[in-house]
Amino acid sequence: MTFALSVKNLGKSYENEDVLKDLTLDVPEGSIFGLIGPNGAGKSTFIGILTGLLKQNTGLVEINGKPMEPANELEIKKEITSVLQPPLLFENFTSYEFTTYVCEMYGTAGSDLNDKINSLFTYFEIDEYLYVTIRQLSSGSRKKLAFCTAILTEPKILFLDEPFESVDVISIGRMKTLIRKLRDNGVTVFITSHILEVVENLCDDIAILHKGKILAYLDAETRRELQKDSTLNDIFEEYIDMRDSGDELLDWL
Repeated sequence: MTFALSVKNLGKSYENEDVLKDLTLDVPEGSIFGLIGPNGAGKSTFIGILTGLLKQNTGLVEINGKPMEPANELEIKKEITSVLQPPLLFENFTSYEFTTYVCEMYGTAGSDLNDKINSLFTYFEIDEYLYVTIRQLSSGSRKKLAFCTAILTEPKILFLDEPFESVDVISIGRMKTLIRKLRDNGVTVFITSHILEVVENLCDDIAILHKGKILAYLDAETRRELQKDSTLNDIFEEYIDMRDSGDELLDWL
């Protein structure tokens, strides 16, 4: 099996507080991979390291077989793109200016770019904002703009950090359709989310992150076996041990 992403003994801390602890993970090439965990589990920090925005304290990261180090930085960045939470956008650009600028940086601004932009923006119902400055967009429209732009860069690996946050139900369905199309075309999609129902129906493999550690890696076969009698939510609660949920604090209700 070929891995799009390999992480070994990864550690990250802030002011002597460990956020990621000795994390090891392999993500198969051409798969939809989901990383789930409660708020504060370390998901955003992890994806920040994988996209080069943050530097780990310990451990190794390989992207498409290339170690993430200065000598490979430019080559790796040409193969990956991301939609972070919140999206990183240029506030004073129009939606069209931002998308075309990013595509030019990635070298994907071909003669058919305008047609692709128009079709994607129409599909996600943000075509009316094509020439509107980004600072005027709602949080949902900003997320959809970032998602469309990421697709147009033609990545080998697409990182999505809470991609469905603030997005309407219809657009979530359309995002899921495109994510599956990307997977079918050989793109690896790495998703972090706390919306378990979406991850359950979308992802091939799933890992559970809690307090900076990978507690479980559930490939498709393992999930099928476990989910004969349990939902992903049941499995998730079992692994992170929610027995001490603090419900007794609400006894007054």
